[in-house]
Formats: sequence, C-alpha cells, structure tokens
Amino acid sequence: MIRKYKCIKPFPNTTMQVGDVLEIEKRSEFEYVIDGAIGTTRELVYKHFELYRLEGYKFSPYSHSKMETWVSCPQKFNYQYIIKPPRTFVPSPILEKGTLFHAILEFDIEDDLDNFDIPDKFKALTKKDKKEIVTQALTFTVKSKKYKKIKNLSGIKVPEQEMFLGSDLKPVETLQESLIRGFIDLIIWDEKTKTCHIYDWKTGGKSKEALKKWPKSRDQLELYAIWAHETYGAEVINTAFVYAEHDYLAEYRFTKDDINALKSKFQLKIEGIENDGVYGKNLTQLCAWCDFKELCLGIPADKEPRSITKDDIFEAARNMKGNKKKPKKSKFLEMVKEKNKD
Repeated sequence: MIRKYKCIKPFPNTTMQVGDVLEIEKRSEFEYVIDGAIGTTRELVYKHFELYRLEGYKFSPYSHSKMETWVSCPQKFNYQYIIKPPRTFVPSPILEKGTLFHAILEFDIEDDLDNFDIPDKFKALTKKDKKEIVTQALTFTVKSKKYKKIKNLSGIKVPEQEMFLGSDLKPVETLQESLIRGFIDLIIWDEKTKTCHIYDWKTGGKSKEALKKWPKSRDQLELYAIWAHETYGAEVINTAFVYAEHDYLAEYRFTKDDINALKSKFQLKIEGIENDGVYGKNLTQLCAWCDFKELCLGIPADKEPRSITKDDIFEAARNMKGNKKKPKKSKFLEMVKEKNKD
C-alpha cells in the first residue's frame, strides 16, 4: 500500500526537509519504503512524517475499521491513531489465514486458479497451515452451492475493488482526495437490472448459530452500498458477508432510497470522531485482547488473554483511576506524546 506523507522532521542522512510530500509504501507491519528507494521502519515513519490528509479533517482517510475502533473504544482509537506508542508486531496466523483465503477466492472467481501461487510473505503460517487453508478454500469453491450461485450471477465481476469517497461521500479518484477508503472483495454489476451484488469474504466465527445470534455490524456493507450507487447508478444493492468456513451468508439489501440516510449516518459518525477530545475507555472483555492493555490498564501485554476475566479488567481500571501518583506508564505516554508533537 502506497500513500502520501508530509515530512514533519528532517529524515537522517537524506535531503528531505520539513514540508516535503513523499510516497511511502507499507510492505508489512515491519517494513516501509520511502519513494521506492529508502527502507525504514514504522517507528521512524511515525517520527518523521504524517499522512497527507484531506483538508479540514484530522484523521482522514477513514476506513471502516478506523471508525469501528472509535465506536468500540475511543481510548483505543486515541492510542492507535493519535498517540501511536511503539508496539511489537507479532505475525498473526488468523490474519494471514484470511489473506490467503481471500487470494484463492479472488483467482477462482475469475476461473484463473491455474495462475495462483501462494504468496511468500506469510510469517506466521507453517507449510502445513498453508496446505490446510488451501484445501479448505478449494473445498468451499467446489462444494458450496451458495458460492456457485454467486459465480453464476449475471453481470460484470470485479474482484478486489478499491473505493474512495470524498467529503460529500461521492466517489473520488485518489486516496489524497478521499475522506473514506475501502476494499470490496467482489462486485458483480448487472447493468440490465441496475442491480449491484457485493460480497465480503470472511473467515472465522465459532459457528453458523453464533453468527446468526451475534451478527457483525453491517456498516462496512453500507459504505460499499453508497459507493456502488454513486459509481454505477445502482438502484438495488444486494450485499453479504460470506462466511466461507460455515458456508453461511449474512445478507443485507439496500435500494437507492436508503443512500441519503446512510450518508448522513457516516457523516455524523466522522463528525463525532473529529470533535472527540475525551476518548473515554469502553471496558469490555475485548480489553483482554487489546494491544494497549498494559498502557491503558496496567495489565501485562504478554498475559494470556483467555486468563483475563472481566473482573480483572474492571479492577485494573479502578486501580489506574485510584492511583493518585502517576504510574511509570503514564510518564512513558507523556514522553511519546511530546515526541509526536516535535
């Protein structure tokens, strides 16, 4: 992923100056490349550059995940997108599994599996893991009646579509113009019926029953529906999360009459994020899996999440609030904040 950044502090051993705008490619959580030539790290990028943002917005471009981070816990948003403390990134087999599954479906939907090759970028998956995931994905493409129905839909198929929406939530061409960006796994556009089908591949989920009982927020699909209506003039947008491992579709239908209300919803959400100066904590069981639990609650980062109870989380929060003396972690955060201001 290549994005434009503005230099905020001279970069060592280069001619880069404050105010220079450069393209920086994120190749992984560990590797960044400036202007296609200078290798560097995430920490140095954050220290010397800031994203080139849409005028009038502090946190653009927004993604569905960025907005949902604020909704789930404003304090996590504060850590992840504002304070940005140094973190140790550990390769995730869960995320890598999703990436591999997506890649296989992308090739299969275009009947191009003969040209598919497993990417060499995975660090958490073993050879055995990769083989099992490939087998699982191929089994889904062959045996799932739901998937076959998707492949047989009439229309133009567009896998892995990047989308950009401007400040008025109408499509724009570049990331620099965008207020919201995203990636749509599969679009099928039927011009004859003015119908757009949108699918987002998902892996994971405990069971079909659990997915039905606790459905995922449909906000991501709503953003895609806005883009499809504005881009194609779609009058009907059929969308679904496709849970491949459970052969289950969580389906949602939108029409052109829904679009204005959906736009207002996201504009209000972004306004709330832009104007939030408190970033309160939302204490839930998910705090156990948060990358910032040690900084936020004093719970050791390496503590096994499944061993942390909700009572542990609330007790840790009370201890942090009741400690009149600033803990060492707070001093560390102040140091990080000051560095980011430089």
